[in-house]
Amino acid sequence: MGMAAGQARLLSITARLSDNEASGQALSYSKQRLADETEQLNTAYNAALSATKLTVLTGFNGSIANYSDISYNLMTGFETVACGKQYIITDTKGKILVTNEQAKAFEAGNGDFNIFLAELGYCQSDIGNLTDEEAQTKIHEAWDKYFTSVGITFADEEHENRNPEIEYGYTSFLPQVVGTGTLFDGYAFYTLNGKHKAISYEGVTEEQREFYDYAVAITSHYDNKNTKYTSVVSGESKFLKTADQVDAGYIDYLRNIFNKMASDGYYTEENENDTIKKNDWFEQQLKEGKLLLEYFSATDRAFVSTSISDDEAIQEVEDEREIARVEAKYNQDIAALEKKDTIIDLELKKLDTEHNALQTEYESVKNVIDKNVEKSFSMFS
Repeated sequence: MGMAAGQARLLSITARLSDNEASGQALSYSKQRLADETEQLNTAYNAALSATKLTVLTGFNGSIANYSDISYNLMTGFETVACGKQYIITDTKGKILVTNEQAKAFEAGNGDFNIFLAELGYCQSDIGNLTDEEAQTKIHEAWDKYFTSVGITFADEEHENRNPEIEYGYTSFLPQVVGTGTLFDGYAFYTLNGKHKAISYEGVTEEQREFYDYAVAITSHYDNKNTKYTSVVSGESKFLKTADQVDAGYIDYLRNIFNKMASDGYYTEENENDTIKKNDWFEQQLKEGKLLLEYFSATDRAFVSTSISDDEAIQEVEDEREIARVEAKYNQDIAALEKKDTIIDLELKKLDTEHNALQTEYESVKNVIDKNVEKSFSMFS
């Protein structure tokens, strides 16, 4: 081999050795990263093995309690929690978290419980199955209760504020044709001694307001001869379900929500599909203390605070489905990392074999060049 050719070959081998070592170093770094990823997976997997979830008491099968995964609808629904309590969800400032439908109904009512109910499809009237005489008597009794509560009397001889000569009615601003009328678009009135007088709300307490709203509801229902209502929000006309057509207590359930909204304020989640309709979001918010629980106390006639750790209807259990899901993903990810590690080992072995061959060739070519140099020097010495 000529001197110039030998030098060129040596340079080529040197460059290949350098590339070989750089590739080996890069693969070693990749192998270290795989080791770090494996450690992270192991840490996350071990943490996930202790995953828990919140469940809520929903009923009994004999003496065995049945629990379901916690959700916004379950916690705030009507008689959906088997302990018999009505729950609501609030933020840390006490504002109740309601659905967009409930918020629109409240805003349409502008403080009127009857309109709030009507927007949701209900009416608190319970005179649908009564005769005219029975309905008129109930209307008289309802207004008497309201007037007594606010200290209004008509005359001493009226026998506990009850005067059969008084006639109660409810005006409507739409044509009063049976089947086409609507509720709550006018005002209540009474007629006494030929004088027609509007009845306005003059109370200041929650109880007085309830008396007034109920009297308005049954009077309007009786005068309109139906429960057809035109929605303020949608403009749609529909017949409402009355109190005697729904489960006992349902109207009070909605009333409690309405009163909470009125007293402490309310808010909604704009994207309900990704928030209150998504169970894991709702549960995480509760666990982090961003959402709080309250239940209605019949004794206090108000909502009182409770917590996911103290409430007897809620329990935290091992999340078997989540653990199984995490375990399956862990095994899949570990298998993928092990496959990458095997490929890197094969590449390193290949590079090591190539490096040994290049090193042997390098030594051989260098030895030839050294001899040629030594021979050249001996010829000219």
